[in-house]
Amino acid sequence: MQTFTATEFTACNLNHRFTNAELETLAWMAEGKENSAIGLLRGHGEPGAKKLVSSVLHKLDCNNRCLAIARAFANGYLKASKSTLQTIAALLIIVSGLTAGTGTGDSFLRTASSRSQATHRVRWEEVLPGNHGGAA
Repeated sequence: MQTFTATEFTACNLNHRFTNAELETLAWMAEGKENSAIGLLRGHGEPGAKKLVSSVLHKLDCNNRCLAIARAFANGYLKASKSTLQTIAALLIIVSGLTAGTGTGDSFLRTASSRSQATHRVRWEEVLPGNHGGAA
């Protein structure tokens, strides 16, 4: 089975559905790269990348990148690389340690939510000095 590993994701060519170029393009699409970046990474221009992205969308029967990536994950064509999974696991351990250190976790949650309550709201009259509250 052919695979291409980008920075965070690995594209797998199950049942030889994609060409090597399409497989690489799918991995870069999952990374969030635009056509111009994919063209640079593959060593050709944006028009070539646009054609490859279009081909990937067609083979996955999608009309946008988001749906294509979701279907690729659902069908096993995309997988998170091992280092990404390790990073996510480490972050979850750190967050669980923070909430465990504060007792039940309530004070940690209160601290996070209290920041959103202290948001300063600016009236539009203060922002636009030319309009002194009169009707437009």
